[in-house]
Amino acid sequence: MKNIIILVAIIVLLSSCQERGEKPIIHKNTNVTTAISCLKLASFEEENLLTSHLRKLYNFTSNCDYTLTLSYKKDIVCNSSYNAGVKSMGKFPTSFIKLDVRKGLDTIYSYYQDLYDNIEPDDIDRGFNKLKDDLLEMKLK
Repeated sequence: MKNIIILVAIIVLLSSCQERGEKPIIHKNTNVTTAISCLKLASFEEENLLTSHLRKLYNFTSNCDYTLTLSYKKDIVCNSSYNAGVKSMGKFPTSFIKLDVRKGLDTIYSYYQDLYDNIEPDDIDRGFNKLKDDLLEMKLK
């Protein structure tokens, strides 16, 4: 009986410990009920590997009302004592990716994910494919 209790306790402990960043945080405007037919790419940085890769995934148009913005940061190092508890209890993200779709100033869709390695094109693929399923193709569930 004691072994069963210990086994159950271990299973509960392990099943409740998810790594932060495994699942993206997605916010979608509930007023969007039809698929968006086009996207314009806004980039605040010089063309690089990630924005070039994103351009290969979709045919962006310059005269669209909906703007996709790719934001990311890599090699994050946090020296703040505010996060000491988080850093000591597990992994601390070293990068993040964020895809925002806006119409004017209104955010229509946001995809955010913490990552524990530097950003790779595969991370862009996962984020954009989720955005495409949720917004461009509007797969109803």
